[in-house]
Formats: sequence, structure tokens, C-alpha cells
Amino acid sequence: MLSLEEVLASKGAEYAPFDRGRMGRIYAQIAPVYGFNEYLTHTCKVIHIMGTNGKGSTGRFVSMGLAQNHKSVLHFSSPHLLSFNERYYISREDYQGDIHSAELESAHQRLWSIESVHEASYFEYATLLAFVLARDYEYLVLEAGVGGEYDSTSVIGANVSVYTPIGLDHQDMLGQSVQEIALTKLRAMSGYTLIAKQIHKEVIPLAQSIAQERGIVCEMITDISQDSDFSDDIEAFREYVLAYHLPSFLRANLYSAMRILLYLGMKFVFQGLGGLSLRGRCEALNAHIMLDVGHNIDGARVLSEHFGTKKVYLVYNSYFQKDMEAILYVLLPIIKQVLIISVENPRICPKQRLINILQKLAIPYKDFDINQIKADRDYLVFGSFSVVETFLQQYKGIECKIN
Repeated sequence: MLSLEEVLASKGAEYAPFDRGRMGRIYAQIAPVYGFNEYLTHTCKVIHIMGTNGKGSTGRFVSMGLAQNHKSVLHFSSPHLLSFNERYYISREDYQGDIHSAELESAHQRLWSIESVHEASYFEYATLLAFVLARDYEYLVLEAGVGGEYDSTSVIGANVSVYTPIGLDHQDMLGQSVQEIALTKLRAMSGYTLIAKQIHKEVIPLAQSIAQERGIVCEMITDISQDSDFSDDIEAFREYVLAYHLPSFLRANLYSAMRILLYLGMKFVFQGLGGLSLRGRCEALNAHIMLDVGHNIDGARVLSEHFGTKKVYLVYNSYFQKDMEAILYVLLPIIKQVLIISVENPRICPKQRLINILQKLAIPYKDFDINQIKADRDYLVFGSFSVVETFLQQYKGIECKIN
């Protein structure tokens, strides 16, 4: 039988040609074999995280809160930075961290033994692995991929649906307007639904309409300072935010996690809560290097707001589908110079196209060289998971040479 590594290599691109009916067809064939419908949403509660920005950090905060309340949790997120195992963060009595390779390989061997799963795409197969693993946990925190009613994670119902801010991204797959994108994402709601504070206000009436149509309890939240349910927790929340230097979007995602836990009858204990255990989300690698896997306009806005008047050297590249000109224009006030990092990925845009945009915006640029990083300069590594992954691999090599 093929190993997990061999199967994933054979699946190729994460974003393979999309077949709307494939995942539903596979699920219907294998669910009775594995008993998915017996434990998913029953003995294993499902918290489905959807939206455009902040899905990973919201899901991880939820997972950390559940773990604090002595619940066993599997957090499925995507994509990964350095290891496929990162997609399966587990928390149980004896262990917290990325799943061990042996446990993941065992789940794969059980799943791959059924021929009908062989046609699954890379992401569909990763999702099915999460379903297999979830049998052993009380909660599955399930992050959508591109998201929407046809996402592979939407093939099952959820006890709780959570929507982080919805905005423009993956227009080639989801639609050209915020309204189109919001509709396909919101149609996936099931169970109690929480809508985080939205940048694009047209999302709210769409959510309310779909929830009313389906008889779903749908809660809209704005800011913790206006929430009487947390009047006794606000001071501890603020101290935590200050201690871990959380930017505004991570504060908002933590608040969403607090609302979800409250619905489940639990609360955070901030005095014993560690930092966000998820890489690349406004992550301070050191005092002068920040990593962020954001890759769209709304993500750029958050970073521009976070840095304020500070100027940074932007280590950047992008997938060709992204609106690079709009993203760089938003970041313009904080850019001292763009350092173009070379990334081995078929979806990375041609270098000359990026250079043309930089010249149009009159942004100074040069090629990135890890050996020329200066200890007294501030750097922001931004553009995609592949950009941050490439930077980390090069940075690790530099550290090894130094040590």
C-alpha cells in the first residue's frame, strides 16, 4: 500500500481542478464504513470555521480554550508551512501539538484501503483524514479550505458554524464580488452560527436572510467592550492582549473564540493561557522580523494599520491570481523597500509582472538575499504560505551556519 507521502505526491496541486460532486459522492460511499455519521456532530462535536481572513487563528484560539477546559480536540487547518502534520493539531490529556507521523500514517492506511477514496483531490483527502482521526476526540475544529457550500469540509453538518471576516479572495473560484463570495460561504452554515465583525457590511443582511430561511440561530458580534457577558473578563482579556502583543485582528479572533466557548458553556482562563500556537499569523520571529501568511487586500489593510507610521522592508512574492497591485497599494505607506523572494511554486507570478507593478507604484525593490538581512532593520514577510515557508527554510539555514 502507498504511504501517505506517496499518495499526497500523486495528488499534485492543492488546488486541483474542482468537481462539485466528487466529495459528496466519496463521502456517501465511505461514511457507513467508518461510521462518520455516528460520531461526527454526536460524540465528536464539529465547529466549522469559514470566512476569508482569520480562520486559522480563530480555530486555534477555540482549540486552546477547549483544551483549557479539559476537552480533547483535533484542529484541522490549512495549508501548512513546513510539514503536512501541521494541519492536524491535537490536544488531549497526554499531548498537545502537531499530530505524530505514526498516528497520521495509521489513519491514512485505514482510509486508503477503500478504493473509492482514491479519486479524492489533495485537500479532499486531507479533509477525509481529519474525519477518520476525529473519532478519538470530543471536538473537531474544522477549518474550511477556499470555503463555501461546495468545500469538502461542508459535506458534513456542524454543531457550530463560525464566520470570520468575508472579503475578496479566490475570485476565480467563488465570484467577483463580496456579495457573491459571501453567498456561497454563508450557504454552508449549519447549527448555531456566529458571525464575527465584518469589514464589508453587505455580509450581515445576507447572513440574516439565510439563517432566517433555515431556522438557524445566528448571532452577530462586534466588539468585546460592548459585550455584557464578558464584563468580568475584560481586564484579563486586555492583559493577555498586551502580554502577547496581539494586533487588532487577533484580538477580534480571540473574542470570537470566547463567544463560541460561552455558547458551549465554557470560558477562557487568561492567566493560564499561552500564546497563539499557530505559525505565521503576525508572528514575531524576533524583535525585527514579522511573518504573516496573509495574501489579500483585507489582510494587507490589517497589517498597514498594525505598523502605523513604521516603515518596513517587505519580503514579498505572490500567486499570480492575486490582485498584487491593490495589495501593494494598501501596504504602500509602510513599505521602505520590497525584497522579491524567489519561490518555487507553479502558482507564483512571473517576476517581470511583479516588477512592472512595483515600478508603476514607484516602490523601490531588489532581490531578496537572506545573507543581507540586517539586525537593525524591520522586516515583514508577507504574500502567501509559500513565501513564509521559503523564508523560514532559508532563515533556518542561516541560523544553522551561525550556530
